Amino acid sequence: MGKSVLTFDQLTDKIIADFSWRRKELTLLKNKIPESKNSLQNAMIRATMPLLYAHWEGFVKISLSYYLEFVANKGLKHKELKNQFVALSLQKKLGNLKENSIESKTQIIDFIFDRVDKQSNIPTKNIINTKSNLKYDVLEEILFIMDLKDAHFESQRDLVNDLVDERNHIAHGEHKLVDYPTFIEFFDDIIALMEHLKKQIENSAILESFKKPAPNNGSSQITGLVEKV
Repeated sequence: MGKSVLTFDQLTDKIIADFSWRRKELTLLKNKIPESKNSLQNAMIRATMPLLYAHWEGFVKISLSYYLEFVANKGLKHKELKNQFVALSLQKKLGNLKENSIESKTQIIDFIFDRVDKQSNIPTKNIINTKSNLKYDVLEEILFIMDLKDAHFESQRDLVNDLVDERNHIAHGEHKLVDYPTFIEFFDDIIALMEHLKKQIENSAILESFKKPAPNNGSSQITGLVEKV
């Protein structure tokens, strides 16, 4: 992905650039689709729907990979991170420990507590796995790993699943047509969901939501959220 994502500005620049070119390309194609129903409209909708899905999946993978790299490059101690990121940092070593006895489970607990004060080593390669079929359950797992789940994503479950289904119908050569109003609804909703993800990442980065809240922390919290770009 090129230069390491070390600062908030680098993170937002990369995510905004990725979102912008995707939105521009999709908008150019959408604007070429005739509003009147005809053979060209049908062909262009069938050609654009898989690309709409591809840009959605691509943005999820790229933007969250940037965010993960941003968090990893903080070099925080395990005790400073939320549990999802601790699990990522320790997953390779934890995978070598068996869990089929109290003794071995105790070893796992000891292993974790022994590393609480040590610097994390969060892997960034092949963590954001969209499985080339980004159904909502796959998205939900990714959002959990990144601690970005929220009610809005949950409310878009049907949209995410329907987009995958429509992409698959076309990719498998089925003669299933999406009408123009339905396509426009897909287009607008997916662009909005991409923008929501972008805002979630930006806000989580500036608020340092990846950190474990300090107990009885009386310090003031950052309240200025990122404005839409």
